[in-house]
Amino acid sequence: IIPSYYSEAVVSTQSTGTRISPCGADCYTTCDNQCQCDLNKKGKIPLPIYAGNCQRTGFCEADFLHLEDCVEEGGPSCPTSMVSLDEVVQDYYKYDYRVDVRTVQEWEEGHGNMSIHTPGLAANKADGYMDKLAGLEDANILLYCRSGGRAFSAALNLLRYGFSNINVFYQGGFPNIQAAIFEHSESNKKEHPTKNYCYIEGMSERCPQALPLLDMSSAADIMSLGSKVILVDVRPRKSFPEQIEQAVRMPVKKHRVKKFVEGLTGDETLVTYCMEGTYAYMGARAIRKQGWTGPLYYIDKGGYPDIKDWFMDSE
Repeated sequence: IIPSYYSEAVVSTQSTGTRISPCGADCYTTCDNQCQCDLNKKGKIPLPIYAGNCQRTGFCEADFLHLEDCVEEGGPSCPTSMVSLDEVVQDYYKYDYRVDVRTVQEWEEGHGNMSIHTPGLAANKADGYMDKLAGLEDANILLYCRSGGRAFSAALNLLRYGFSNINVFYQGGFPNIQAAIFEHSESNKKEHPTKNYCYIEGMSERCPQALPLLDMSSAADIMSLGSKVILVDVRPRKSFPEQIEQAVRMPVKKHRVKKFVEGLTGDETLVTYCMEGTYAYMGARAIRKQGWTGPLYYIDKGGYPDIKDWFMDSE
């Protein structure tokens, strides 16, 4: 599905006196004019060079843009950002979605728990992957592969399709991301495991499982995680006296967490929340450190202000 603002119909209605691209703006600022986007006398895009892809999407099939160009200079046809190893170590979990474009074999050798697998996206049109990516056109997405090249090519394919916030990890690939994040986490025993670490590892004896608010829409999405789900509000009661009726309180203090864990029977599924995710993760990690080995989740990138009405509606 090509968004309407990329369609030929939009282009053909524009004045022939201006340089308009199917991107809906000046060619020089949106397409680097690689498509030769001057309108002809009939108000259509001339197609002498690029076999019609410029007319269809506003971008060119010609291989005119290279990874190094976007790293060194950037430009309107480049991904939103080119992400370094230092940046990804700090920000891995902060992206709305992480998209891995490596092969099935590479994926099976190791991959991030909180990632979407789109093998072949570097070489194929994005519309073949809408079963996984539909609705994410405006999401903040990190792309990676094994060395950077395929992630960059995949980014261009998504940009051609209308995705607007695509970031490419270019200093290596997933093995480098994993090694650097794990090393960074393990170097600080007090903070280990970090949220980035657990976004890769997923639920384990060390890590709780993230529940990004973007992936949920109702109380049922939370309460269906187990047969005995307990909502755990980790916010300090003094600062946040209001709470969801079904929730229990557990401030992130060692003695309070220990007492809470000692009171569990072992068949519960725990879901922590705060206001936006930071303390929800800290609380869930503290529960793990007190020896809880059962199902453990935390709500991330959102919290009480976002979910409170879900539970009022479910009563």
